[in-house]
Amino acid sequence: MKFSPAKTLILFFFGLIAAGTAFLSLPAAHSFSKFSFITNLFTSVSAVCVTGLSVVNIGEYYSNFGQIIILILTQLGGLGYMFVSTVITLLLGKMALKDRRIMQELFDVASFKGLKYLLSKAVIFVLGIELFGAVVLTLIFLQDFSFLRAIYLGIFHSITAFCNAGFSIFGDSMSRFAANPAIIYAIAILVILGGFGFFVIVDIYDTYKQRRRHLSTHTKVVLSVTAIITGIAFVLFLFSDALKGQGLFFLINNSLFQAVSGRTAGFYTVSPMLFDDFTNSLFMILMSVGAAPGSTTGGIKVTTIALVFVFIRSVLKGDEDYVLFKRRIPIHLIKKALVIFIVFFVLIALLSLILMLQENYLRPITVVFEVISAFATVGLSLDITSDLALAGKIYVIIAMLTGRIGILTVLIVMVNPVAKKKNIKYPEGRILVG
Repeated sequence: MKFSPAKTLILFFFGLIAAGTAFLSLPAAHSFSKFSFITNLFTSVSAVCVTGLSVVNIGEYYSNFGQIIILILTQLGGLGYMFVSTVITLLLGKMALKDRRIMQELFDVASFKGLKYLLSKAVIFVLGIELFGAVVLTLIFLQDFSFLRAIYLGIFHSITAFCNAGFSIFGDSMSRFAANPAIIYAIAILVILGGFGFFVIVDIYDTYKQRRRHLSTHTKVVLSVTAIITGIAFVLFLFSDALKGQGLFFLINNSLFQAVSGRTAGFYTVSPMLFDDFTNSLFMILMSVGAAPGSTTGGIKVTTIALVFVFIRSVLKGDEDYVLFKRRIPIHLIKKALVIFIVFFVLIALLSLILMLQENYLRPITVVFEVISAFATVGLSLDITSDLALAGKIYVIIAMLTGRIGILTVLIVMVNPVAKKKNIKYPEGRILVG
């Protein structure tokens, strides 16, 4: 039986979720004799979708075996189908035609040779970054934990940080390390690198190694938009009352950490519960944007935001071309960006309304916050996840799956349209706008 690329990706994620749920349901995976199937399903979906939302404290609810299962699910889900196929390629020296087609569509690589080169390099870089992050975090954790425990914590948090999953063995995320700048910046750097995406990391390396003068347009967009959004968020967090009163360095360090992690990862050093509605609205904007394509994150993506901005600027100026960094952007990319932008917020609105009807005792802002966090696979919460009814948890599961799988499917369908173009041209119709 042949499957389309979109169906293959869906089956991969669903299969991974099913396997994860089965392993998490084993007695050895729990610290308690009784367990809930919906809790294991929710945790499996959250790990595979690199979200980080949880209805339980995974450090207490799951045993070390269960936590390792969560870590494996996060790694496979974050790096996804691309790395699974790459490992097969490297081990067997070949890749199935359907796998090749999926990768070329997702990453715009013309030849199989170029694809294998890109993916092989990406695997090496990702594993190298995670290994380096694990070593650094282990050395830091050694200040407070035994050697073996420090190694375990270092590996766990390096992978979840790079994959932008937000899972932490500590029940208060990174709050206990709010005054430890070494932990804050180590996690933040891993989150940023994971959010850049595989293209950007490889392109920066190739540009430096080959001594090229210019980075690719994609890399320029990712770096510049990421810097702008993070910078604006950092400045706004500086005015948050929840971060004031503990010294200037505490304010700067934690404002930067919240600006970085709140956009994609879901770690926090100060709980969102302590922030006011304005700051939590800032979190929702950050979560909606997300990071870069080809990364482990969800959201609209920084490149999509850039193309929407280019479209608006061109319309207001009356320009016929869409230009970014002195490069003309093809109209089909502008159309894709607009569709993703619109569909994202339409789905957010629909899912929020449904959850509000289900959980009508909750404040609307907490519901919208939860839906955006789930759909954008971030993992922050205003402490309502564990209180949701069964139907509410299922809606959040659907939001996580849609955010992780739905966007990929839409992209694949867009870049590989099945329908034939019609040669019929209809007369123009005039409509008042504005």
